[in-house]
Amino acid sequence: MKGLKLYVFVIILMMASFISTRVGWAHEEKEEVIKLQEIVVSAPSPEKKLVEVPQSISIITSDEIEEMGAKNIVEVVENIAGVIKESSTRNEVTFRGNRSSQSAGVLVLVDGVAVNSGIGNYVQYDAIPVSSIERIEVLRSSGTIVFGPDAARGVINIITKKGAKGTPQMELGASFGSWNTCDTFAGIAGQVNDFDYGLRVSLLDTDGYKDNDKQRSSASFSLGYNFSDNTRMGLNLSQRETDYITIYGKSKWQVENYRRNSIYPKSETDPNTLIHPREENDVNTVTSLDFRHEGKDFFINGLVSYDETDHIYERLEKKLDPTASKTSSYYDYREDRDQNRFFARSSGGYHFNLNQTKYVPTFGIDYEKTGFDQIRTYPWSPQPLSKSQNSAIAKATIDAERKRWGLFWDNELDFGKQWEINLGGRVDDVEYDVESQEPKKVEHNTTDYSWNITPAFHPNPDSTLYASASGSYWYPVLQYYKYAMEYGDTQNRPKDLKDEEYITYELGYKQYYGSKLSLAFTGYYMKIKDKFLSLYDQKDWKGYSNVGESEHKGLEIEAAGRISPYFGYRFSGAYQHAEWDEANFRTYVWGLTPADDTRENVDISGKKIPQVPEFTSTLGLDFYFMKYCKLSADVNHYGKRYVDVLNRYQMDDYDTVDAMISYKRENVKLWILANNIFDTEKESMFNETGKRNSDGTPSHLYYPLEGRYVEAGITLTF
Repeated sequence: MKGLKLYVFVIILMMASFISTRVGWAHEEKEEVIKLQEIVVSAPSPEKKLVEVPQSISIITSDEIEEMGAKNIVEVVENIAGVIKESSTRNEVTFRGNRSSQSAGVLVLVDGVAVNSGIGNYVQYDAIPVSSIERIEVLRSSGTIVFGPDAARGVINIITKKGAKGTPQMELGASFGSWNTCDTFAGIAGQVNDFDYGLRVSLLDTDGYKDNDKQRSSASFSLGYNFSDNTRMGLNLSQRETDYITIYGKSKWQVENYRRNSIYPKSETDPNTLIHPREENDVNTVTSLDFRHEGKDFFINGLVSYDETDHIYERLEKKLDPTASKTSSYYDYREDRDQNRFFARSSGGYHFNLNQTKYVPTFGIDYEKTGFDQIRTYPWSPQPLSKSQNSAIAKATIDAERKRWGLFWDNELDFGKQWEINLGGRVDDVEYDVESQEPKKVEHNTTDYSWNITPAFHPNPDSTLYASASGSYWYPVLQYYKYAMEYGDTQNRPKDLKDEEYITYELGYKQYYGSKLSLAFTGYYMKIKDKFLSLYDQKDWKGYSNVGESEHKGLEIEAAGRISPYFGYRFSGAYQHAEWDEANFRTYVWGLTPADDTRENVDISGKKIPQVPEFTSTLGLDFYFMKYCKLSADVNHYGKRYVDVLNRYQMDDYDTVDAMISYKRENVKLWILANNIFDTEKESMFNETGKRNSDGTPSHLYYPLEGRYVEAGITLTF
């Protein structure tokens, strides 16, 4: 970490010295960016304007990211209609409430390479520097046809900044904010003859709102050769390193009295100090080679990548507890987790023009091989280790591999200028191999077929009305097979774990009315079969199993425009209804007193799915004044959500307000922003079984949401 941070810091200083001697104050008007006129680049066929694409896609540009003051991808996308932020020990997002615990919600791509990693296929959202992003495309419905089964829950497609023709573009920025937060970055990109290039570095250091220190260093380099305006081959190299601390959930008393502490008493009646952090170090290195050709009729795309992730996890909850047994398997331990992944994808097609009919077939094939191993040790326990610790090591030390290949065929038929229909199909074969030192071993293979049909009507070139139906599959993560193998419960044997099946229907309408209004509206209905949820026996947690079906339906709306040279607006809102349908779950059934509570297997059909808010919305107002200044204010609403599966507890709805004032001329931007201005104090609560304490109060785990954050920053471009 120190070597990379020094390297990044030196480059930033060199660029700062150069840019500071060249900065000017000339003013140039910039044309207003209208969302639905943005180009979508993630489709398998050639690029289209967003208003033309019959899918529920949202776009966030680099300028918008800068104005948010966002420090990670979650903060960038959390206010998009249909996107739900889940805040516990780490930030996660789910689209339309489809994520299951200890697994990723969506597939996240950076320049085509997946950044989901580890035994749970998690995303280290904090590791991706937002300053390097040119744009983000958020696909809320399934992206399986093009991107494979990991995209069944949605896609966040991140495109980083690249070099272009003209004068080299250099960028330097720094911001300083609450909780001793410092974020600096530098970048240069350009093109020399037929070669384009880009180099970007960044550093982030913060104490965090919840006393959860975080440091991030990143460096990336890209080099491309342009055979012509339509053909390019590129090499991309990057390394991201993150050190951070996360805490376990607190009790109600702890969160009320030690909201921002990582060290605090065990309880109101027990003054012994308790420490709840988990310290983690994550290093990700990526090498990729991509190719893209867009001819008049023929087009082809290709990507080959290899990435490695080294992750050190240290659980330190017993460190300051004098009563903790150092020979217990529950004592502090370390896990060394390593992953390597090879990925290759190629797709291509042809434009056939037959009078008034255009037919564009696209064929694609991809292959992925992921290896993962985990080694547990007890470095803070006396040697030799106890029998229980050796047993825990045997269970936790695993060697796993997942191999997947996929083949897809996508078809677009355009009938004149107004009607089109899209048909797609895909086959995936996935093979798992998981082995522990117990020794236990799991070998599993599955093959599934996905499909999509989307008719669309374009009343005019700036509007689209579409309906879609799709079927796709999400494959269990390695974590689920590991637990099934470890616990050996008859209710979730490894061979009985089924893939989640997604059947989704969408009705959407997009209209670009000019600079004063861009409108996108989506209604959806989604059925998930064999959805995963925690498995319990009479006493203990046993991993995850398929519990039944869930039903998700909702409405999403996005609108934006600039009414006059002095005023603009943005609005996004979503209604989400997610409930269980034909499902069973072992939960606490309450008796007359908490001592009488029993854990029973009950029918949860008709109950709302926990952690899915019914309403979310963001209203943003932009005021332009004094020629170079802009004031933005956002009001965010987060609706109530249930905590337990039987809906006996709920989190109340709440609102936050963000604001930013900026001054921007040709190559200098200054800003001051404040998020959660009124310091609204809310907590995420988790307790899926509805467990109660002995006094009848809920046995929730509480995770404080971040309070007021104030930041000042500067960006220089040349």
